[in-house]
Amino acid sequence: MMIMATNIMRDTEKTFSSPLFALYFISLLSGFSMGIFNPLISILMKQHGVSEVMIGANASVYYLSIALFSPFAGALIRRFGIHWVIFAGIFITAIATAMFPRTDSVATWFILRILMGVGICLYMVAGQTGLNLYANSKKRGVIVAMHGAAFGVGFIVSPLIGSFLYAHYPQYAFVFGSCVISFGVFVVFALNKTIPVEKYINFFTVFKKVQIALFGVFIYGALEGIVVTLLPVYLINQSLPVEISSLPLPLFMIASGVGMIPVSYFGDRYGHWKILLISALVGIATLFLMLTIDYDHVIAVGAVLLGLSVGTFFPITLAMIGNQLSKPEMPTGSALFTASFSYGCAAGPFIASLFMSVLGDKHIFSLIIILLLCQAINMMVTSSNRFQLPVNK
Repeated sequence: MMIMATNIMRDTEKTFSSPLFALYFISLLSGFSMGIFNPLISILMKQHGVSEVMIGANASVYYLSIALFSPFAGALIRRFGIHWVIFAGIFITAIATAMFPRTDSVATWFILRILMGVGICLYMVAGQTGLNLYANSKKRGVIVAMHGAAFGVGFIVSPLIGSFLYAHYPQYAFVFGSCVISFGVFVVFALNKTIPVEKYINFFTVFKKVQIALFGVFIYGALEGIVVTLLPVYLINQSLPVEISSLPLPLFMIASGVGMIPVSYFGDRYGHWKILLISALVGIATLFLMLTIDYDHVIAVGAVLLGLSVGTFFPITLAMIGNQLSKPEMPTGSALFTASFSYGCAAGPFIASLFMSVLGDKHIFSLIIILLLCQAINMMVTSSNRFQLPVNK
């Protein structure tokens, strides 16, 4: 086993140390990138006469490229270090996005979209790895929640900025987004902590250790994909009053962002396993109510409860991975985490749309109910002891 020098830093005890603040900023950029470019690219392709099918395929390729490249990102982190992988990811993403409006070739757009996925994958996986390395185990949940909140702020704010710029200065919208992402290079080198590197990390051993957490973030990705892509269509089909139909999506996003920190605090205090199980059970009860009660305001209340329960899966499951894995296993665990989230985002809307077409629109969340039931049952029959004690000292 080859060991790289490990820098032990006192400020890792803090929630806002310099390295953690840098990682929060990288997370903000990740959310900004996902939030601003997805709608801009769809609008650009639509204005060039590209079909909805091809636009949807382009978006799917983006998420699949993140998922498929994640294992390679883990290997690159062990080889070159966290900061160089984040730097490479920012560089690739910035160049690919700036090139998007400079061509009208559909094939080139697909290639650029794949490069964007690779770039974002690099700094997402490296950022999550660094987060768990720098986080103190007693505060891990809250630190991860801050990371998730930063991502959420970027994801929510960026579409508003992007839409305004594209409407008034379309030629500068992509360039602006590319420049914002490039700012990340100025904080990258605050990440001077290295990790122990082993010649061989057993992929399946790491997977078995954190499979509960990985399935949890897959569910979160599936729900987020459904809420963002299918929920607006569902609300239109239900002919709900405008004041009701405009509420669920922002309510879910706000509740998820607000709920991350207190729920993660309870996870740090009482155990992430217990809080994840409780959140899953609350999510199941909420979705059953939304499925069975035909009342306009239930969808709005349900969106809040979903945001406070399943919407907090991301920081809880990432904290579980950080507590369970050793430092050499952390890049592989972060890669699996990002891949699971991306597969959920890609698969959730597609499978949910099949449920809706076969069983009716009311079954928009039936897939999530099934997944949550599987998660809860699995957790009830599995010992939680191995997820409670940190091993990555």
